[in-house]
Amino acid sequence: MPSYTTPGQAKLLRDNTQGILWAGESVPASTLSIGFLLERINRSFYPWGLSFEVSFSGAPGTFEIDLMAANTDTAGSYIQIGTITTVNSSNVGRWDMPSNIWPKYVAGYIKTLTNAVNTTLIVTK
Repeated sequence: MPSYTTPGQAKLLRDNTQGILWAGESVPASTLSIGFLLERINRSFYPWGLSFEVSFSGAPGTFEIDLMAANTDTAGSYIQIGTITTVNSSNVGRWDMPSNIWPKYVAGYIKTLTNAVNTTLIVTK
């Protein structure tokens, strides 16, 4: 589903798994994806690892994918924590979350997208 419709729809993302925010979809600009609830680990240290990978079916032109985070699963609670604005020759871009950011929920937001291409956005924990 290409846009965030109602709160409370976030799916649990466990360690060493991937979640698909968009799967080869035509997603218009100004669209927030569904969120993922990040599994917490009960340890004295917090081994963190989270990355986002975007791929396009062709050259996206000028674009900005904002990586969003929240502590409450409502569309208005998400704030930007990172961006992807470039891709390699295969039209794939990536962003790795710094270890000092610990959101409960994550989502993607297509701020701008010039060309009409399909978008796949994957989050990996």
